[in-house]
Amino acid sequence: MSKRLLLVLAALVMVLGVGAVGCAAEEAAPAPAEEEEEAPAEEEEEEAPAAPAAKVINWVGQGALPSGMPVHESLAILSARITEASGGRLVWDAKPAGAVCPATEEFKAVDSGVLDFCAGGGSYMVGDIRFGSLMSQRCGGMPPLPHLIWHRAVGAELANKWYPKYGFNFRDIAGAGCHGLPEGWIHLDKELKGPDDLKGLKMRASGDGGVVLTRMGVGAVFMPLGEVFEAMHRGLIDAYECSNPAFDWSMGLQEVGKYYYLSPTRAPTEVYQLLVNNDRWNELPDDLKVIVEDCGRAEAMSYFTRLNSANAKAIQDFKDFGVTVELLPASIDEAFLKVANEYMDELAAEDEAMAEMLASHTAFWETWKSLYGG
Repeated sequence: MSKRLLLVLAALVMVLGVGAVGCAAEEAAPAPAEEEEEAPAEEEEEEAPAAPAAKVINWVGQGALPSGMPVHESLAILSARITEASGGRLVWDAKPAGAVCPATEEFKAVDSGVLDFCAGGGSYMVGDIRFGSLMSQRCGGMPPLPHLIWHRAVGAELANKWYPKYGFNFRDIAGAGCHGLPEGWIHLDKELKGPDDLKGLKMRASGDGGVVLTRMGVGAVFMPLGEVFEAMHRGLIDAYECSNPAFDWSMGLQEVGKYYYLSPTRAPTEVYQLLVNNDRWNELPDDLKVIVEDCGRAEAMSYFTRLNSANAKAIQDFKDFGVTVELLPASIDEAFLKVANEYMDELAAEDEAMAEMLASHTAFWETWKSLYGG
C-alpha cells in the first residue's frame, strides 16, 4: 500500500473518532443539579363572575285627565325622570285618563292593584273618603304655596294614617303630585251680578264646592273634565268650573262660555295627588323609594312653576278671544264663603278624620297668616 493511501486512511479514522466522541458527549449531557428545581408554572387567574343584571320593576299608572292636558303631561314627565334616575331599574308608564280604568276612579284602581300609581284622588274620593276634598281644594282655604308646604309637612302623613282605616291600600307621597293654582270660579254665557243669578243654573261642579253651590240654588252635576267642552257645546249644562286659566285655555274652553269669573274662594288650590299602591311601595328597595319621593317633589314644584308662568298670558288670551274676564262680584263671594264654612263645620261634626284634617289645615293656615300675611 502506498504511503499516501495510508496517510489518508489514518486521517479518516481520526475524524470519525472525534465525531463519535462528540455525539457521545451530547447524548450523555449531565442532568441539572438537584438543587435547581423548575419554577412552577403560574396559575391562570380566574375571571370574576359577571354581575347579575339588575331586576327591572315595571309600574303602570294613570292620570285623571286626558292626554295633552297639564296633569297627564306632568305625570309623563315624572315617569320619565324616575325611569332615568333609577338607571332603568324602576320603569314608570303613565297612561292618560280612561286607558286602564274610568277617569276619576284612579284611586280605586290603585287600591285594588290594577294601577300601581296615579295622579288623581282628592275631591274625586269624597264619596268614599270624606276628607279627600281637603287634600285637593278646601272651599275658602289657603293658597297653593302654603297648601303644598302643609301637604309636605303634615297633610300627607295624616292622610296616610287614615286611608287604611277607610279600607284603602294606598299612600300619598308627601309634597308630590300636581299642585295647581286657584281655579277660575265659573264659565257661563250670562253676566253675574249677585247670588240670585246663580239660581237655576245647571253647572258642572265637583267636590265640596259642588255641594255648596247646590245649597245656593245651583243644579250642580259632575262629569270628568274631558267631557265639559262637549256638554257645554250641546247645551247639556249652562255653566261649569274647570281649573285655572292656563289649564282651561289648554283645553280650548275659550270656545264655550262668554263670561269667565275669577275668585279663589271656591277652589283656592287644585291638587291631583300622587297615590301609590302600598304593597308595591313596600316591595321597593329604599333607594328607589327615595328616587320616587325626590322626583315627585321636584316635579310638583316644576308643575306649579309652569302654570304660574302661563297664567297671566292665558288670561290675556281669553280676553283677546272675546271672552269677558272679570272678578266675581263680592256679594257672591261672601255668600259662598258663609255657606261653605257652615258646611265644613257640619262635616267635622260627622266624621272624625275630617275633623282632624280640617283642624290641621286651619291651624297651619292661621300660623302662616300670622307669619307672612294672608
